[in-house]
Amino acid sequence: MEREKLKAIVENLLLASDQAVSSDDLQKTIMNGTPKDEILEVLEELREDYESRNLQILEVAGGYQLCTRHEYTEWIRKFLKMDKTTKLSQPSLDTLSIVAYKQPITRQEVEDIRGVDSSGVIKTLLEKKIIGPAGRKKVAGRPIMYRTTRKFLEYFGLKDLTDLPTLEDFKEELMAEDGAYAQTQMDFDDELAGETSMESPPETETSMSHDSADDSPDQPEGSPAAVEDEPANDIENSQASSADSAEEESDR
Repeated sequence: MEREKLKAIVENLLLASDQAVSSDDLQKTIMNGTPKDEILEVLEELREDYESRNLQILEVAGGYQLCTRHEYTEWIRKFLKMDKTTKLSQPSLDTLSIVAYKQPITRQEVEDIRGVDSSGVIKTLLEKKIIGPAGRKKVAGRPIMYRTTRKFLEYFGLKDLTDLPTLEDFKEELMAEDGAYAQTQMDFDDELAGETSMESPPETETSMSHDSADDSPDQPEGSPAAVEDEPANDIENSQASSADSAEEESDR
């Protein structure tokens, strides 16, 4: 089969499927002796082609899926009349996280970790087919164990369980967030300090007068100030006026 024709067939099969398609499924469907390696090469070529398009091909749940991009989620939700209640609740996410990292795990073990009854949440996850039964535990009572399903991988866009973030990933993310917060705090403090410096009041007239007084020659303690000479001049003027009055009296 020609390469371009094979490429077109694979592309159409991905579009027609409502879930991830594995290379084995494609090989069984085509049934013309096309080797699996060639199909994988075609899939990789298609992935590269769609990097510049408005759709994307992701490798999830052990297969390939043609899907929309995250930036158009709101438009798709509006078109399909989906509301945010279709998302998993926080209790469901908590329970699902425990199952994903501790699977296979029983309901009682989940409740021991969460500290609350989880029967309702587990029932919801089973109805959504995100988790499923994984046999019975070989203990007294033989309780049912649960594990995640392929739909779980598709829901979160994971290739397999090894794509789940590790504890080290969480530590690095927390350290990065702490570092970003510390840098933001430092920038804020620097900006605040700069604003405080710019808003500092100018020198007042009192301080300028004080500086001018410091620049004037020193005067001995107890010396009268210039303003104190004015009363002395008034006394001299008064004495001169009294003398003039006495001379006028004697002329009479």
